[in-house]
Amino acid sequence: MLTPARSSKGDRMARTKIAAIAFLLVALAAVPAEPVRGCRQTVTLAAVGDVLFARGVARETNQYGFDYPFEFTSDILSRYDLSFCNLECVLSTRGDPRLKRFLFRADPAAARALSAAGFDIVSLANNHSVDFGPEALIDTVAAIEDAGMIPIGTSLGGQHDSGVRFIEKNGLRIGFLALSDFESADEETPEGYPVVVQVDTDRLPGQVADARSDCDALVVSMHWGVDYIDFWTKRQQLIAETCIESGADLVLGHHPHVLQDIKSFQGKLIVYSLGSFVWDSDLRGADQSAIYVFELGPGSAVLAETIPVRIVDCRPTP
Repeated sequence: MLTPARSSKGDRMARTKIAAIAFLLVALAAVPAEPVRGCRQTVTLAAVGDVLFARGVARETNQYGFDYPFEFTSDILSRYDLSFCNLECVLSTRGDPRLKRFLFRADPAAARALSAAGFDIVSLANNHSVDFGPEALIDTVAAIEDAGMIPIGTSLGGQHDSGVRFIEKNGLRIGFLALSDFESADEETPEGYPVVVQVDTDRLPGQVADARSDCDALVVSMHWGVDYIDFWTKRQQLIAETCIESGADLVLGHHPHVLQDIKSFQGKLIVYSLGSFVWDSDLRGADQSAIYVFELGPGSAVLAETIPVRIVDCRPTP
């Protein structure tokens, strides 16, 4: 007759350890997960310069459609949490032309192409947003919003309202403030219509500080400088450094239509010119541009990637 083997002391200890581990695993499964300490929340932002749907670009889009300019870049822009551009024309069929040399207007349907290309934030703070008066500007704001994007750089509260907009992403609150350093070509704006927010160096520090107090990171967009000049002016430098001293975490410049340097001031980045992105000029340097990708965090903006592009037949091509 066989008798059961007696368990050794080592066997009993092993079974006790296994039971204890199993109990611990069950207990841990019931505990709510907490964020891992040291993991940093970030938002990726792709930033490009001027986008035009008028003049020579219109000849291309009339033939190939509004998606044509973004054929080679929409997949890139869509990789990131947010994408930004400056829209260098109004999207409207209304309004009267102002007395100026260059007047840029396109069909409001172009807004859908911008959204499909991956853009989320569109600056309207520039010298072409009132080319056809307040009616065309309000149509442009509506077209951008209807396409699911956020227009920045306009205000219904006059020049004393900065027009700052905020976006919640990945647990962070990102502020976007856009201003133009060019006088509006429009006469007094009727009540109920938006205005383009313009730089006033007396008001600027307070506008930036107020915006920064309500977000984790603040991006300031500036339309400034001189056309087709690849170096920044003292005026640009003054404005940029004022923004950073007042709390901006990143300054993005546009209007020169060519790339200008990226500089650091007090540990914060200034992109003096993003260049053009969808453009039709054949002037020297106007065909060279880039997609700049930043990692935004609480109180910080780091340049994570630069993707060079060349503008060929109005299309940015990596």
